[in-house]
Amino acid sequence: MKQQYSIIAFILCSVIAVLSCTKTPDGGDSQVDGPKIKSVTTKYSNLAVYGHPIVIKGEKFSTQEGGNVVVFGNETVTDLISYSETEITVNAPFVSGYNVMMKVVADGVSSNQKLLKFDPPKCDSVMIFKDAKFEKIREGIEWTSTVTTWLGEPRSLNVLSIKPSEVNKIGIYYKSLYGTTTSSQATSLGAVAAINAAYYGGTAHDGFVRVDGVVKVTGGRSCSAFFANGAFVIDDNVPAIHSVTGNAGAEALPYDNVVGSGPLLVYNGNAQAVNMTSDHNTASHPRTAIGVTKDKRVLFVTVDGRFPGLAVGMSSELMARYMETLGVDTALNLDGGGSTTMWIKDKGVVNHTSQGGTSSWDNPVERSVGSIIYVK
Repeated sequence: MKQQYSIIAFILCSVIAVLSCTKTPDGGDSQVDGPKIKSVTTKYSNLAVYGHPIVIKGEKFSTQEGGNVVVFGNETVTDLISYSETEITVNAPFVSGYNVMMKVVADGVSSNQKLLKFDPPKCDSVMIFKDAKFEKIREGIEWTSTVTTWLGEPRSLNVLSIKPSEVNKIGIYYKSLYGTTTSSQATSLGAVAAINAAYYGGTAHDGFVRVDGVVKVTGGRSCSAFFANGAFVIDDNVPAIHSVTGNAGAEALPYDNVVGSGPLLVYNGNAQAVNMTSDHNTASHPRTAIGVTKDKRVLFVTVDGRFPGLAVGMSSELMARYMETLGVDTALNLDGGGSTTMWIKDKGVVNHTSQGGTSSWDNPVERSVGSIIYVK
């Protein structure tokens, strides 16, 4: 996203949200003797932010455990932070709409409804970008960096937004099975910026890689959907992300430049469900992802983690929601953990790498990786 556009979009989103949230009109009447909502507030000018508390004040709410259900559009929440006859506090659920009618059902009786505005998932998020720094790397390439608190936990986030052009060429590079660092591979190519790409290392989780029509690695043929249900491709400098079944599915794609990886995070503009039986998806780890917008802008994204109190990483599920928030049409998780690296020419490694036993917050140490995705 361009610096000027990002700042203007953020201001417009915030102003519109605040202005449109100053009133929460009734959307219907409760039963005469039933519960009634008098006010709904948050700490963000009444803008509801996923995972953050909403305070509902009124009367005749249930005082019985499990007696209150809060309904946000099609989302029903029963796990409340606190409740009394006159006040309920609940965390905002993840919803797809911006304007959501909500109500309380107390002991089976519905209240009146209130209109609640949610932090828009297709515009600069109030929470994610409130502390962000924007910098133009060159025409068509913008870098956004922020260390902030999102969903109650510390986050360190970097996003490179790239508009492919005759000047900005997107590429895939494969070094070898165990490779070298992202920065050294990018420097050898004369790249402007790069992120690490496929899983690697001679394991069953290796990702398929083809560069300029040449298969570099077939990857684990029995690779699970945790690691290979998507593929990033480049066709004549036009990027895309496809849904595939394993590395064999990535190999079958008719493109000269392909990286197979997973899990698939966003497809057709919607965050995808991920398999929640694997620690790879459920635990908070450093993450690297790539996204493509409808207008074919490419996002390189890193999320730092494993630094308690500074950056906690994300689960795959949360990473999918984060990428959706960035406004991509499709997104794919790449190799993460100690491999997560974003490098920019003349700046070096710009994220806080977590290479075990060697990296510290102020001293990023890179892990050697097998492949990168770059722009030059």
